Amino acid sequence: MEITGLFIYPIKSLGGISLQSSTVEIRGLKYDRRWMLIDENNRFLSQRELPVLSRFAMTLSEECLIVTNTLNKEQINIPLEIESNQYKKVQIWEDEVLATLGPPEINLWFSNQIGRKVELVYQPNESIRPIDPDYSVTGKEHTSLSDGYPVLIISEGSLDYLNSVCPEYIPMERFRPNIVVKNIEAFHEDKLKKIKINDVELYGVKPCARCNVPNLNPDSLKFSNEPSLTLSKIRKFGNKILFGQNLVVHNVGKVNVGDKISVVD
Repeated sequence: MEITGLFIYPIKSLGGISLQSSTVEIRGLKYDRRWMLIDENNRFLSQRELPVLSRFAMTLSEECLIVTNTLNKEQINIPLEIESNQYKKVQIWEDEVLATLGPPEINLWFSNQIGRKVELVYQPNESIRPIDPDYSVTGKEHTSLSDGYPVLIISEGSLDYLNSVCPEYIPMERFRPNIVVKNIEAFHEDKLKKIKINDVELYGVKPCARCNVPNLNPDSLKFSNEPSLTLSKIRKFGNKILFGQNLVVHNVGKVNVGDKISVVD
C-alpha cells in the first residue's frame, strides 16, 4: 500500500485541508478536529443540521488557520492554539469534553456568517477524550473532537468500486478521510488490524459507520439519496452502512504522501 492523500479537518464539519506530510499524534493527525462550533446548549454542530458549514474552506499557515466563506469570500484567522482561561464543558455525541472558548470576535464572525448564535471552542492538550472502551486495544487510546476515533483510512479501490455501481459520482472528500491509500483491493481496509508507516503504528479497531453527511452536495447544500442508497445495497451490515476503517494510534511520528505502508497484521 501507498499513501496518496493526507487530510485534516481542523474545525469539525468545516472544509478539509490536503497535506503532503503530517505529524501523527496519539489523538490523530496534528490540528485535526481540535476546534468545533457549538450551539447555545454547548452541543457540537455539524453538517447534519447545518449544511452551510460545508461552504467554509480552510488553509493552514505557520501562524494560524484561515477560514474562508466560499460564498462571500469573507475570511477570518484562527490562532493555532486558543489560549484562554474561559473553560466550558461541551457535548459531542455522548461525550462531555473540557474545551476553551474562542475570542468574542471570532464567535461573532461565525454567528454572522451562519445566521445563528454559535461559539468556537478548542480542545487543549490537557483535555483527554478516551475512545469507546469497547474498541480500545490498551485502554489508553484517546481522540480529538472527531466523531469517535483518531484516524480514518479509505482506499481508492473502495471509492472506485462505489462509483462503478453508483448512479451519481461521489468524490473522496465527501467521506472526510485522513489517510487515502492505493494498491489495495476494494474494502480490504476493513481487514487491517495493525499497520506501520515509518515509525507510526496504527491499529484498525472498527469499520466506520456512515451517516448522511456524504449525501450532502456542498454546491447546492442539498442532501440526495446517494451514496447511502447504493451503499445500503453493497455495504450494509446489520443496520449500519460501513465505509472506511477507524484507526487508533500507538506510536507517533511523521507520514508523507508517497510513503509505503507495511501490514503487520
